[in-house]
Amino acid sequence: MRAMLKTIVLVLSLMAGASIGYAQDEGKPTPSRGAISLIPEPQSTMHSVTVGGKVLAYEAKAGMLPLLSGDGSVTANIFYVSYTARPHGGTVEPPKRPVTFVFNGGPGAASAYLHLGGLGPRILASGEDGMFLPPPQKLIDNPDSWLDMTDLVFVDPVGTGYSRAAPGHKEEDFWGVNEDAASLGSFIRLYLAQTGRTASPIFLAGESYGGFRVALLARTLQEDVGITPSGIVLISPALEFMLVQPDEFDLLHWAIELPSMAAVRLISEGVTGRQLEQHLADVERYATGDYLVALASGLESGGSQASSRVAEITGLPADLVERNFARIPTALFAREFARARGLALSLYDGSVEGPDLSPGSMRGAGVDPVFDRSVPALTAAFVHYVSSELNFRTDLSYRLLNRDASRHWNYGSSRQGYAGVMNDLQRARALNPSLAVVIVNGYTDLITPYLATRYLVNQLPTLKGVKPIRAEVLPGGHMMYFRNDGRAALKQVASEIYRRTG
Repeated sequence: MRAMLKTIVLVLSLMAGASIGYAQDEGKPTPSRGAISLIPEPQSTMHSVTVGGKVLAYEAKAGMLPLLSGDGSVTANIFYVSYTARPHGGTVEPPKRPVTFVFNGGPGAASAYLHLGGLGPRILASGEDGMFLPPPQKLIDNPDSWLDMTDLVFVDPVGTGYSRAAPGHKEEDFWGVNEDAASLGSFIRLYLAQTGRTASPIFLAGESYGGFRVALLARTLQEDVGITPSGIVLISPALEFMLVQPDEFDLLHWAIELPSMAAVRLISEGVTGRQLEQHLADVERYATGDYLVALASGLESGGSQASSRVAEITGLPADLVERNFARIPTALFAREFARARGLALSLYDGSVEGPDLSPGSMRGAGVDPVFDRSVPALTAAFVHYVSSELNFRTDLSYRLLNRDASRHWNYGSSRQGYAGVMNDLQRARALNPSLAVVIVNGYTDLITPYLATRYLVNQLPTLKGVKPIRAEVLPGGHMMYFRNDGRAALKQVASEIYRRTG
C-alpha cells in the first residue's frame, strides 16, 4: 500500500494534466505524412535581458535535432530551445564559455518547468509565494537567469514537448532508464558537434527524475560518449527509488520524511532562517535516532512510544497520530494538517494551501494547488512563447506531461531491486575527480524530502582526491524556483561551480 501511494504521488500525479496539449493552429487538417511533416526548420532570434544589473544580448534558437541510428536513418526528433550569449554585437563567444543542458523529470515531463520557471531568460510571472497569476499568463524577464553564467540548452526527451519518435519507430523504445540516457547522450554529442561547442565546459542540470537522469548521464557521457561534464546540478532529485517507493516494512522512509513535515509546521508558525535550521536539526536527530528505534520495536510498541512526539513535531491531532502508530504518510499529512480550515496542502510545497474538494472524505484532496495549477499555466505560456517570441510554429501538440511515458517507463533492475543512481554518481566522480556536484532540495518538499539527499550522500565513502558533493536546502518546495527568493537562492548555490570552471 505504501509503495502504491508513493508511486501515485511521484509518477502518476503527472496524469492530472498529462492530457493537456496545444496545437498552434487547431483549424488546419493533420498532414497525411505523419508527425515528421509538422516539423519546421530551426528558428533563431536575437534578444536581450538584464541580469545582475547588466544587459546581456543573446541568441535564442528553437528547433528539432534528429537522432540517428547506426545506418544513418532518423529514429527521433528532439525538440530543444538554446540560449547563447552574444555580448559583442552578435559575435560568437569563445568556445570555453560553459554550456548547460537542462532537463525536467517525471519521467514524462518537458523542460518548461525549469525553462519558464527558473533558469531561462524569460519566466512566468508569479506572486511572492510562487503561485502563478490568473490567466492570461504573462512572461517577464528573469533577473535570476543563469544565462550570465552559462549558455543554456533546454531539452525535451522523446514523447515530451514537441519531441517525437520518427515514423517507423516507437516512443516506448525511448522510455526507460538506460534508453533515455542513451538518447539524450546522443543528443548532447550531436548538439556539441553541430554547434562547434565540443571544446566548451559541459554542465548538466535536472529536477526530480531529471536529477536522476543527470546523475546517470554524468557517468554514461564519460564511458559511452567520450564527453566529460565539468559539473552537475541536481534539483529536488529522486536518487534512489528505495526511498521513493519503499517496501511496506521499510522503516527508514518514515524518519526521512518527518523533518519535511516539521518544516511545514514551523514555517506556518513564522519560524524561518537560523531558528528554523536549529529546530529542524533537533527533529533530524530524533527522526534518525529515537524515532527509528521506537519504530523498530514493533508497530504497536513503536506507536505507543513515538506518537506524542510525532504529534508535536507535525502539528497533527494526537489521536490521528496514534491511530497510525506514529507513521504518517506525507499524503495523509497534506490532507489533515489544515483540514479544520477546509484546506489541504500541496505535496510539492507544503507551505502552499488550496481548497479541499472533499472535506468529508478520507481520499485525496483532489487538486494539488502547486502541481495541478502549473500544468495549464505553463502549457499555455510555453506554446505562446515559442510561437510569438521565438518564431517556432508547428501544428504538433505540445506535451508538457506525458502520462503514457510515466506509466510505461522501464526502470530496469538493480542489485537492491530498485532503480538508483548513487553508484553511477560515485563512478562519474571517480572518472572525473574535479566534477562539481551540487544537490539542492526545498524544506517543504513532500515529494522528495530533503533529508533523503543528506542521508544518501552520507552513505557514500569519501573518494580521495575527488571534489566533495555539496548539498543545500533552500526555502520552498519541489519547484522552489517558482518563488522569487527560491529562484535567487538556487542561482546563488549553482553559481559556485561556474565560477570555478577552468
